[in-house]
Amino acid sequence: MKFILVRHGETMANIGKIYSGWSNYDLTEKGKLQIKILAEELKCYKVDAIYASSLGRTMETAKEIARIIGKEVVANDNLREINFGVFDGKTAKEIEKNYPNEWKTWLNDYESYRIPEGECLQDVLNRAKSFIDSIKEKDGTCIIVSHGGVIQSIITYLLDLELKKMWHFQCPPGGYVEIDYTDNFGYLRKLIPSYI
Repeated sequence: MKFILVRHGETMANIGKIYSGWSNYDLTEKGKLQIKILAEELKCYKVDAIYASSLGRTMETAKEIARIIGKEVVANDNLREINFGVFDGKTAKEIEKNYPNEWKTWLNDYESYRIPEGECLQDVLNRAKSFIDSIKEKDGTCIIVSHGGVIQSIITYLLDLELKKMWHFQCPPGGYVEIDYTDNFGYLRKLIPSYI
């Protein structure tokens, strides 16, 4: 399977440095332009399926890609961003002020510390793995439209790396990553930032 992991276009939360997990923030004008350019770039691939997180920003991105390449979008909740729980909708400064103990604990153990009313990073990886495992041995090419943390987690899984290695990869809004997965081995082929 060839995986094309696409991050949604820039949102108001991205420019405001707001932790947005399951809450939705609109795409900026730049974000809307990013996905139009991205969709044109991706039409060179022979795509068999498009999957997307069910959140608004990813669905808007996926639908634009689908419109250009002529495929339907299949929404999947396992591709959602981390549930930031009580951190959601706040900047780092606001979180540190309102939840100092939780913030410190999460920074020291983001893999396994479950944010109150939310998730830990291992939860995100587990649900992403469940989805990836259901399709990774198929032939063809799929586009997965998701979020920064989810994409980084999927990269570590497909490349057989520890989860903490996710920080070595960054897929910015409107960017994408191409990974070929064959015989239980992942090859990172491209990591393309946004064109604007």
